[in-house]
Amino acid sequence: MTQLNADSCYVFTDLETTGLDINFSQIIQVGSVLTDENLVVDDEQNLSSKLLPWVVPNPQALLVNKKIECLSGEGISHYEMMLRLRNKWLDWSSNRNPVFITYNGHKFDEEMLRRQFYWCLLDPYITNTGGASRLDLMQTLQIIANFFPNTMVIPMGQEGEISLKLTDWAESNGISSLNAHDALADCYLMVNLSRIIQEKAKQAWDSSLQGSFKDGNLRLLQVEPFAMLGEVIRKKKFSYPVTFCGQNQKMTNEVAVVDLYYNPDHLDELSDSELLDQIGTSGTGIRKLRLNKSIPLISSENVPSVQEYLENISLEEIEKRADKVRNNSNLQNRISELMTNNQIQYPSPKYIEQSVYSGFASNEDKLWMERFHNTPWKERVELTEGFEDPRYRELAERLLALEVEEDVTELARKKYSSFVKQRLFDKGPWLNINSAQEQTSKLIEKAILDNRDDDKKLLETLQKRLLEISM
Repeated sequence: MTQLNADSCYVFTDLETTGLDINFSQIIQVGSVLTDENLVVDDEQNLSSKLLPWVVPNPQALLVNKKIECLSGEGISHYEMMLRLRNKWLDWSSNRNPVFITYNGHKFDEEMLRRQFYWCLLDPYITNTGGASRLDLMQTLQIIANFFPNTMVIPMGQEGEISLKLTDWAESNGISSLNAHDALADCYLMVNLSRIIQEKAKQAWDSSLQGSFKDGNLRLLQVEPFAMLGEVIRKKKFSYPVTFCGQNQKMTNEVAVVDLYYNPDHLDELSDSELLDQIGTSGTGIRKLRLNKSIPLISSENVPSVQEYLENISLEEIEKRADKVRNNSNLQNRISELMTNNQIQYPSPKYIEQSVYSGFASNEDKLWMERFHNTPWKERVELTEGFEDPRYRELAERLLALEVEEDVTELARKKYSSFVKQRLFDKGPWLNINSAQEQTSKLIEKAILDNRDDDKKLLETLQKRLLEISM
């Protein structure tokens, strides 16, 4: 079990990408900032790469991040960027346990990073293995919005709608977001927000740190007398008293909690099928949560005046209900068995980019990957057949065709050429040239109507590049 201790550090990370599809978009910039436990900056890294030949950028994404330089064909390769990132993170982590901090990262940034480390034959789980843990700062702000509303300025619309945009929280609390949507600049927004949280809402900060690793989240859910879950959904606040009530034995990251607004006495009266119907992700008597991701969770004892956050029910009654669930081993066993035996079966991924979770690399393949990375490019051609897993052979062939096309076999060149053409021109779950051209033309027309000359120039640069690729 990993514990935060005196040799911990924080690694704030943010990405700029070609789009929002976690499987087929590309990271084109990644920023990282290293701080000590007091949030004093020790180091930073800012990396950008050129566009992969088979990736078509989404014009909307480029309008937001302005990273048009990825189209120039200059700069380091995507592989080199991911390799440098991995090496820097390992260097920072060599004598300390890092907490990797992102913003909405457990839905997007972390998933992108895992996939693109995997594309490059690098360990995809660097942020939660070897003493590392991970924290999604968006979940921390949901704790603050629900239970510590007077500690920070909460960005709200005219009708009390709460914004979860990083830039809105920064601006509302006196932090300039002038260079927002630059990966490194957004890292510093997170650092500065974290300093305010650490100073003014330390209970929320400490709870998020505890929940940055699985065992910590489990302890929070099992805490006595009970825990408080605080969410912001569709810009509205929702909070619930909860306690642990079961765990999927095949997928131990998946656990269940009873919503203590629901009388647990009724749960014992339900049949297995009725009880299963109560297990869901929201709006049910039993909620499913993932231990390996940040949860907007805090012990009720760390919520000031917790009775104020309980809807038409006394603190004593909630504590009584929580105690009943904790001591009802039969109910916990039933819920655990139902979760274990009723897992959703997802179809096998069709494309290799989607298969990062289709099995861990064997020890032999891990060693072969290290050999691959430490061998000169031209000699790597001889190593592709050494991988046991066909996924890694295919990814290695793709890297080699991209980096040393003249040294691979004629068959490998033809396979690679066919793959690139498929991604550029065929319809699929990815963005192709035709769709991107149509979107770009419409956005240019809108930019002209709105007198946005800078956007018009950026889009015209993209339009020209798309035309060059399609010829």
